[in-house]
Amino acid sequence: MISVIVVSLNTRKDFLNTIESIISQTKKVELIVVDGNSTDGTINEINKYSKFIEKIIIENDDGIYFAMNKGIRACKKKWIYFLNSGDVFFENTTIEKMLEILEKNENFDVIIGNSMVRKKNYVSKSPRKILNKNTVISCFSHQSTFTKAELLKKYPFNTKFKYASDFDFFLKLFKFEKKFLYINNVVSINKSGGISDKNRSSVFSEFKNIVLNLNNSFLNIININILIFLNSIKKIIKFFLPNLVIEKIIFYLDKLKK
Repeated sequence: MISVIVVSLNTRKDFLNTIESIISQTKKVELIVVDGNSTDGTINEINKYSKFIEKIIIENDDGIYFAMNKGIRACKKKWIYFLNSGDVFFENTTIEKMLEILEKNENFDVIIGNSMVRKKNYVSKSPRKILNKNTVISCFSHQSTFTKAELLKKYPFNTKFKYASDFDFFLKLFKFEKKFLYINNVVSINKSGGISDKNRSSVFSEFKNIVLNLNNSFLNIININILIFLNSIKKIIKFFLPNLVIEKIIFYLDKLKK
C-alpha cells in the first residue's frame, strides 16, 4: 500500500541509518532507492541491502527533485512517502500505524503528520501549519506526508525549483482543491543541516516565485517580502553569534512553545 522513496548522494553513513529504520518496521513497504552515482561507498551499502529494495536506480541526475521524480515513476503502490538519506522513522511501528490511518481515510489525497528535527544536541518538533489561501512558505516537511501516487505521477516535482519544489507541489494540490488530512502522529526524525537549511536565501527566493505564480494576493506578496527581509536579518545575526549560542536560543524558544 505504501512506497517509500530514499534519495541519496554520497551519504553512506546517513543512508545506513535510514535503511535500518525502514527495514526494522513492523510492516513492510515497497522500497525504492535512487542514488546519484555516489563515490563514497554508498552504492556498496545499497547493494548489500538489495534484498530489501524493490527498485534500485543508480545514475547521475541534476538534483534531488530529478531523483525524486525517478522514484515516483518506479513506484507501484497507492501511497508514496519520501525519507531523505539521514532521516529515520519515529518508531518501528510508524508504518503499521500509518497503514491503519491510510486505510480509514482513502478519500483524502494527502495525509500529514508531524516530524521531529535532530539538531547537534537535542531533538525538537518541526513547525507545522495548515496550508491555506494565505500560505507563502512551506508549512510542513515532505517527510511528514503521505501522498496519493496518482497525484505525484500526474504532477511531478517542478525541477526548475532546486529547493522548494515540494512546496510548489503541495500548494498546487491545494489550489486544485485536493483533500488534506492533518493528524497528530509523529512520523519521522529528520536530520538538520540539509541543502535547504544551508541555502535559506535561495529557498525564500523560490518561495516568492511560487507564491507569485500560485497564491499571489496583495497581502501574500507583502508577507513573503517581509519574511525575506527577516531572513536577511537572521542571517546577519547568525554571522556574528556563535552557533552554540544560536542553538541554545532555539532550544529554549522550542521549550516555550510546548
